[in-house]
Amino acid sequence: MVSNSALAHVSLLSFSAVTTASLAAYSFRHRREPGATWFGFLMLSLTIWSGCYAIGIITFDPTWRMFWARVQWFGVATVYVWLFLFALCYTGYDEFITRRTTLGLCFVPIVAIIGAWTNPLHHLLWRTAEVHIVDGISLIGFRYGPIFWADIIYGYALIAVATALLLRLIFQSDYLYTDQSALLLVGIAAPFLGNVADNFFWSSQLIIDPTPYAFTLTGLTFGYALFRRKLFDLVPATRQLGRSAAISQLDTGVLIVDNSRRVVYCNTAATELIRCDPVDALGREIRSLIDSTVIDFDAEDALAELDVDDKTYEVRTSSITDHSDRQIGHTLVIHDITARKRREQRLADQRDELATVNDLNVVIRAVNQALVSASSREAVERAVCERLADSDLYRTACTADIATWTGDADRWLVAGDPGAATPPALDGDGIENSVLERNNEPQTQTIAPEPTTDDGTWAIVPVVYGRTVHGILGLYTDREEISDQERAVLGELGEIAGHAVNAVGMRQLLSAEAVTEVELESTDASDSLLSASITAACDLKLAGLVPRGEDGHVAYIRLEDGDVSVVADELRSSGDVQIIRDGENDTLLDWQVAGDSLLGMLVDFGANVRHTSVEDDHASYTLEVAAESDARALIDAVKTRFPDTWVVAKRSHSRPIERAETFTENSLEDLTDRQAEALEAAYRAGYFGWPRDSTAEEVASVLDISAPTFHAHLRKAEEQLIADLFDPE
Repeated sequence: MVSNSALAHVSLLSFSAVTTASLAAYSFRHRREPGATWFGFLMLSLTIWSGCYAIGIITFDPTWRMFWARVQWFGVATVYVWLFLFALCYTGYDEFITRRTTLGLCFVPIVAIIGAWTNPLHHLLWRTAEVHIVDGISLIGFRYGPIFWADIIYGYALIAVATALLLRLIFQSDYLYTDQSALLLVGIAAPFLGNVADNFFWSSQLIIDPTPYAFTLTGLTFGYALFRRKLFDLVPATRQLGRSAAISQLDTGVLIVDNSRRVVYCNTAATELIRCDPVDALGREIRSLIDSTVIDFDAEDALAELDVDDKTYEVRTSSITDHSDRQIGHTLVIHDITARKRREQRLADQRDELATVNDLNVVIRAVNQALVSASSREAVERAVCERLADSDLYRTACTADIATWTGDADRWLVAGDPGAATPPALDGDGIENSVLERNNEPQTQTIAPEPTTDDGTWAIVPVVYGRTVHGILGLYTDREEISDQERAVLGELGEIAGHAVNAVGMRQLLSAEAVTEVELESTDASDSLLSASITAACDLKLAGLVPRGEDGHVAYIRLEDGDVSVVADELRSSGDVQIIRDGENDTLLDWQVAGDSLLGMLVDFGANVRHTSVEDDHASYTLEVAAESDARALIDAVKTRFPDTWVVAKRSHSRPIERAETFTENSLEDLTDRQAEALEAAYRAGYFGWPRDSTAEEVASVLDISAPTFHAHLRKAEEQLIADLFDPE
């Protein structure tokens, strides 16, 4: 049965444990404040100490009594370390707290804790320990060993240093932190005095240790400091560290010179300007350190700017006078204004860039309006050049195909001032790869002209459709630089012009009564089809070519005596591939043609590819273009991109105007482009076969549309075909 006396002791110790535990929880929630984390660990150690002591005095079994005495050492051995670390951090000396120093400080406590749990093996922490029941309270009589006394000396030393830091704070804080520091010192002194009395005066007597009872006062004083005196709201470390930071981070340099302009004082911040140690600067004339000719020493509060090592400094000069109002020297206050000057310049550049881009967008809108009515490639090019040359942005605008830029052709179109500057010469060997393309994408380039009387810049803009370069747009401006944003807008303009050139070519081809037929042969291994044929050792033939909206075309390729998987792997390097049929005598796949292949380049140029076959390590292409000039431009571009390609034949012939007199002709003309594309793609992919070679989802993915959309186009096409069959009227 626990006596009334024991209950009183336990109640007091429990109150102490609950108080310190609450303070620990509060501190950990506010651990971002200086010292809060270490304060929390300190309160946690006090909680362990008082809590284990409370349990121990009502534990009468000797084994369990010694168990709680050992657990108590987790608090006893560490409380000094946490107090010391808290004092360092709280008073603004946390630069001394590192992981290494913290581990070093914990060495002695760790040894003590290990010694408590292994004491029966060595008896170094206590030589003897006897449990006695006194007035219903379980007490232990210890005879301590060397580890205990080493821990005591170590702990008292840390307490002394922590106390000194808090006392120093009282006298150096201008009374700002006096109340806080005094409360902390009272909370430290009470258990410390109790512990000293227990260890040195009452150690031979079997009495209660007063130290954990004193924690009640510690908890109350610390709690009062925390909640009423704003322990973590008004932190001395803020003042200490802030003052040091203000001195160390001050970016204002100060130089003091006498009437002879000799340096008599120099702070550290000024060394960036004078480029020497402050001590070495003393006694030297200011003109030997900086360009003092720009500094007006006669004017009061004069300003000057100095440029040193890509930095700009503002120097403010003021006179120094004595009590008799006699001038005895000057103070030079130095500010690094590099960031401000760069910011001002950057803002000015951004304003200019924005104005240029806005003006360019206005020009592009005018170009778009002009392109609507353009009926030929020359009209497209002229519309672009004239609109750009008429603006204030560019003095000269010219366009030509790649062959013209390399000097192999004579077709130029120039607007503006033709004598402003000579267009830069471009390297004809791999021009598209070295100048016009990066990462397989055409890019706008800027080239400085050859040294002349003008110091402007040329912008070289590829006129592209897909990945096919139709030509080059050259723009000359007097400005020294062309911004990335302007280059991006010009790149979009090149794409607009490329689409217009392609659209004009397609319209001319569809409406022309006479076309130019071109037959090409190629052994260029960079052609995807030829490379696939050589790798798979098989012949390839184009079975059909279906438009895929703005994403190019889908080519249906037949294989003869080859491994379709090898061909598919080769073609995937330039476009998606799906195997439709893999039969013994009938192998078919679809390939999303890209502009980096010869077939894709022909299609992007607006040519009507009639026949394509690859056999015997060479490829044959038969195509139609609207006019002889288009054929010449196409051939020049092909030879530039695929040098191992040559013209076998080129002929002009009339194309009869076909009349819709049959069911097939009438039906196809009544279909929309999307319906016709869906119908032909379904037929080419074997969708109408049984069993089907392709599902609706597969055909839809080739056309880059959803399956429901594909079904809708296909049903409309079928409905129209059947209507023409049964109700031609």
